[in-house]
Amino acid sequence: MKTSLQEHPVTFSQELDLRYLELLKEKAPYERCKRELLKLENRWLQKAKTPAQRLAVQRIIASTILTEAYGDRLPWKEFGRWLRRLLQLGFRDLGMRVHVTCLYVQSLHLFPQQAREAWGMLEDAERRVRRLRRENPLREEQMEAIAHARKVARVPRPALPMGTPTREW
Repeated sequence: MKTSLQEHPVTFSQELDLRYLELLKEKAPYERCKRELLKLENRWLQKAKTPAQRLAVQRIIASTILTEAYGDRLPWKEFGRWLRRLLQLGFRDLGMRVHVTCLYVQSLHLFPQQAREAWGMLEDAERRVRRLRRENPLREEQMEAIAHARKVARVPRPALPMGTPTREW
């Protein structure tokens, strides 16, 4: 028996969580997940009252679809589409930046030609995390995520030509 909250989600996050869990339980293929998440996005974009609310919905949906593309080991054409979308929308916080960047580095074996950009993004994310106060619990958590991504990456960081500036993300 479903609770009334499950029947009538109050917030975007609640509805997203419930819908996404249903899709995971059903082991829905990527295309169906993407279609359902984009429907959810459209519904909540219509309900959004401010540009900030619209942006938040777009970022969360794009991040969720990117995570699905990573999980299904999709090629650059699809993974890159959602990565570019997120870069265009901007990251809502440092945690999202680290998550997305770690997925990017860990998936490089599927599109190694993107290695320089992915590793540059990881180094930038690490610099940003290191700026957090040492006592901030998120600092340690995010440094562990970055260390894990480095450890499991199948494509090494390409060497930079002498005098090449790194790009800030």
